[in-house]
Amino acid sequence: MLDQVPLDPRERILAAAETLFRQGGYSNVTMRDIAEEVGIRQASLYYHFPSKEQLFITVTEQVFARHRNGLQQAIHEAGSDLRGQLHAVSRWFISQPPLNFLSLMHTDVPTLSEEHIQRLSLIAQESVFDPLRLAFIAAQEQGQIREVKPTILAGLFLSAMDGMNFASTLPGTSPKDVIASEVISVLLDGLQPQ
Repeated sequence: MLDQVPLDPRERILAAAETLFRQGGYSNVTMRDIAEEVGIRQASLYYHFPSKEQLFITVTEQVFARHRNGLQQAIHEAGSDLRGQLHAVSRWFISQPPLNFLSLMHTDVPTLSEEHIQRLSLIAQESVFDPLRLAFIAAQEQGQIREVKPTILAGLFLSAMDGMNFASTLPGTSPKDVIASEVISVLLDGLQPQ
C-alpha cells in the first residue's frame, strides 16, 4: 500500500496511480491494479476519473507541475552561476522518484489520443525543458558558456539525469550525487584532460 496515505479518496487514487504508472508504465497498469492499491472497488475509480487515460493524464500533469516548480525554485535559489544551477537541479532530480522521462515520452505518451499526446508534449516542454533551456540561455548571455542551441543542452542534461537512475543501479557505480557531478563537469568542462 501507500507510505503516506492521503485522506481524500481522489488524492489516494492519484498517489497510487502515480506510483504504479511509474513502476509499470501506462500500458501495463490496469484500473483494477490501482483500485487494489487504494483499497477500493474498481467501479469507484470511475466516479473520480472516467478512464484510465484521463487518470494517467491527471497524474502526469501533476508530476510535471511538481517538477516545474521544483526546477524553477532550484535554479532561482542557486543564483546566476550555471554550474551551481545544474547542481541544484541534479539535487532536485535525485530527491524525487525517477521521472523516467524518455520512457514516458517514447513508450507511454504515444499510446494516448492525439489530443492528449499534444497536451502532454507541451506540458513536458514547459515544465521540464523550459526551466533548463532558460538557464542555458541566461548563461550564454552572461558569457558563461559558448553558443549551443539551448534546447539541445536542456535535452542532453535531462537525458543524463534520466540515465543516472539506471546507471546508479549498476554494480560498482558511484552514488547519484557523484554521477551528477561528473555529468555536470563533462557538460561544462568537456572530456579533454585538464
